[in-house]
Amino acid sequence: MTPLIIAVTFVILVLIAGLTAGPLIRGAAPALMRMPRVAVAALIGVLAVWLAGLAAFGPMLAWVLAAPTGFLPGNTGEICQRCLSAANPLPADRSFEAGIPAGVLLALPVVLIGAMLIGGVRHRRQQQRQHKQLESALRLGARTTRLAGHVVTVIPHTEPTAFALSDRRWGIVISTELMRLLNADEMAAVIAHEAAHVRQRHHLIIGLLHGILAPFRWIPLVASINAAIPHYLEMAADNAARQRSGTDAVASALLKIGEKGGPAAEQRVGGAVALHAAGIDRIRHLIAPPDASQGVWATAAIAVTTATLLVTSGFMLLPYWQAILAGCLI
Repeated sequence: MTPLIIAVTFVILVLIAGLTAGPLIRGAAPALMRMPRVAVAALIGVLAVWLAGLAAFGPMLAWVLAAPTGFLPGNTGEICQRCLSAANPLPADRSFEAGIPAGVLLALPVVLIGAMLIGGVRHRRQQQRQHKQLESALRLGARTTRLAGHVVTVIPHTEPTAFALSDRRWGIVISTELMRLLNADEMAAVIAHEAAHVRQRHHLIIGLLHGILAPFRWIPLVASINAAIPHYLEMAADNAARQRSGTDAVASALLKIGEKGGPAAEQRVGGAVALHAAGIDRIRHLIAPPDASQGVWATAAIAVTTATLLVTSGFMLLPYWQAILAGCLI
């Protein structure tokens, strides 16, 4: 029964982490927001480890529950079964047999990877369509100029908006109303913020989140991290902007943009393919961030859970991939 107990314990751990980690992610915010770029990398790592744990379900259950026959017909099936049994990292006293074909369980990691790739392709196509629509709008009256050491695209628009595109042709986009509203220091802060988005490749991070993770957005852990990372990216861009222009200029620009336009107006202008600079909520982080000690325990809990999943899923997946590389499943 030892392998079955190990398997059940691992499954419960992965499920609990996926279903209940949302409050921990939110509780860790006071500590994570002090280093937003580190927070983004850490949360992406948490996601990767949890997905690895989910993928480990298949090989683990194949070793614990699958029937010893029925994987492949004939001698090929017997050879693969012996190969898989030799790669089994669990204790050899298999005591629970089930009529589940091993091939079904062993295919789970491949199915997960396929689902993520399909989600990524769909998101990429959607982005391309939206980007073409935005480009068509930008061509109508847009002009380029140089502000605060950067080449920017100026669009005629009544909303005070600024956003960054991954396309080098357009790059940083600002509206004529924003130029009228902000002074030189505030404008420099906004442009530094948008330049940080481009330089730190935030578009790529957002694309990965919204693309390959699309099939898993209903899972609380994925949903919480998917919601948190864009805020940390904005904070990282804010930090770059205040290093360039000072905290007062960044906060003042955010306040003016939020009062006159706001995120909803910006979303109408730039659509889903743009990263924006706006939001009164971020001013609190700039001027009076919460005490980092408030998020220490939640951060520690996330770290311990992630480390446990990393070790246990690696224990299951490494022999699985070694068997694949040895030609066992090919």
